[in-house]
Amino acid sequence: MSFWNRFIRMLGGRTRFNISPRCALCARPAAVVEIFETSKSCFLRYSGPGGSNGTGDPISPQRARAVREALTPPYEAAKFKAVGFWDDAGFCAECGKFYCPTHWSVSSSGAGRCVQGHFKSLDPHWHPE
Repeated sequence: MSFWNRFIRMLGGRTRFNISPRCALCARPAAVVEIFETSKSCFLRYSGPGGSNGTGDPISPQRARAVREALTPPYEAAKFKAVGFWDDAGFCAECGKFYCPTHWSVSSSGAGRCVQGHFKSLDPHWHPE
């Protein structure tokens, strides 16, 4: 049994939403987005082209709802930023498609280019020199 399944079971909750978008090229997860809800709280586990929150963080029910809405069409970069996904969960707004970390060509500085060459800062701390 995984860490998350044991943790959620311990808290008495069993609701899990896996809303991971898929890469348009290889169908691997563009980002791993899981929300676990218990009767007492919500938890978010996230891993995308720009980084992750490790084993997860507690979030409010309102943020859980906003995350689910961000990953429901129509996709908008502003929705991803509003929930704190600086890498837009792998979404390229110019292409209108999701790409996995492999297909983002992420540089060591946190900048990335999708397969069509569109630039995106995947790190909230990045800025042009």
